[in-house]
Amino acid sequence: MTWKISGRRKPGGARRPRIDVGIGPELTFAGATLASVAAWGAAKQTLQPDLVMPAITTLILVFAACSAVLAWRNRDENPTRVTYADVAGALTLIGLFATSTIDPDQLVRIVANGRSQD
Repeated sequence: MTWKISGRRKPGGARRPRIDVGIGPELTFAGATLASVAAWGAAKQTLQPDLVMPAITTLILVFAACSAVLAWRNRDENPTRVTYADVAGALTLIGLFATSTIDPDQLVRIVANGRSQD
């Protein structure tokens, strides 16, 4: 009978055990979601209506990219729990769905206003 040890090998040949991150990914998702909702409320009060959704979707996709970096740094997470890669995928999906709500004419107006101010 042979035993299989999960984990990746260190450069010296010894195996690294899987890291149980705890509730870090869940807190990351909750924090990114709450920060996005708070930013949406602030943007709605301060920005022009055409700029709100592009700003919020950019923020959500930045949070997704940061979560992807965390997922890359913590590659030895326990795959049976929520991981940073799961959080990055969920935030990317939310960001892309939010991006799909932006009207193409809205982006044309943003670019036209930017050029007329120059």
